[in-house]
Amino acid sequence: MPPYGRLPDFLAQELVLLTRISDLTKEIEVQSRQREIRLEDLPERRQVYIDRLKKCRRAAARAAEELPQEQKARAEAILAGNFAGPPRGKEESGLVQTAEKCRAVLRAALAADSEARKKIRAECGRLRARIRAARENAQ
Repeated sequence: MPPYGRLPDFLAQELVLLTRISDLTKEIEVQSRQREIRLEDLPERRQVYIDRLKKCRRAAARAAEELPQEQKARAEAILAGNFAGPPRGKEESGLVQTAEKCRAVLRAALAADSEARKKIRAECGRLRARIRAARENAQ
């Protein structure tokens, strides 16, 4: 078994899941810019991937727990984004690179999500005001 066990597989899977989450988040952000927002099942589809990501991260943490103490500390630092110092070997270098890609994709998804939420909240406020005005005019 490789020095880091199944950890590279879990990080690769995390990158795939984060990419899918990011893609769906971008679709939500695009929809939030439309005159009439229609999210349909995009949030539910994204939530499926978020749940899978959580499961993958728990499995990666368990895999890190099973490593020898020094590798365990290094693996936990890589997973947490706190890794400092040069990587030891090709496998660790790959882990660091994949973890950095994961963080970059996550940052992009969070930025798109924040923008979409802001636009959706503004649209909700606009619609509430229209409903309130319609009720007042009906009385």
